[in-house]
Amino acid sequence: MSSPPLPLWHAAAGDATFTDPAACAARADAFARQIARRNRRERWAAYVQLPVWGALAAFFAARGEALIAAALVLIALGLLAVLANLARRATNLPALPEEPCLAHLARQYRRQHAALRAVPRWYLAPLLPGIAGFYAAVTARVAERAGWSAALEGVLWPFAVTFGLFAIVLVLNRLAARALAAELARIEALCSPPPSL
Repeated sequence: MSSPPLPLWHAAAGDATFTDPAACAARADAFARQIARRNRRERWAAYVQLPVWGALAAFFAARGEALIAAALVLIALGLLAVLANLARRATNLPALPEEPCLAHLARQYRRQHAALRAVPRWYLAPLLPGIAGFYAAVTARVAERAGWSAALEGVLWPFAVTFGLFAIVLVLNRLAARALAAELARIEALCSPPPSL
């Protein structure tokens, strides 16, 4: 039995596996659809809320509650900032014709990983001024009638629920970022050149 040509190359390639281009394209398309669905849900959630915050702001402004109305306007402006940030930071990247599928998928994962890690800055932070202002204004208004002790006691539970939801959003996005980082590491290992012999 004759030895194979280039024995070192043959030995190194014995366990080589190749990525099926069709499977890579299907995976990239599925990930792009997942991102598009998530972004659509986020946009619709904001579109539903914006008129509600606007109407509430108008309602409180008409009753002379300027601080509450201003806080509600700040919440609406925060939602608009979230929408702008979503478009700027977390949309799908277009596939480049010269780019291999795995490289495109890695680039998509990197972008979404960065977006998920930065959720506190671009998603939660724009909402904080309005929400904090709303709680402060309502608490001050209640304190005028019932005293600060009763006002603080009354706002404690809604405040805890709101910021508990913020914490859940933060944790879920961190977990998703961690899962994406693992996928990205796996793809980058496939894309990296083999070690020289």
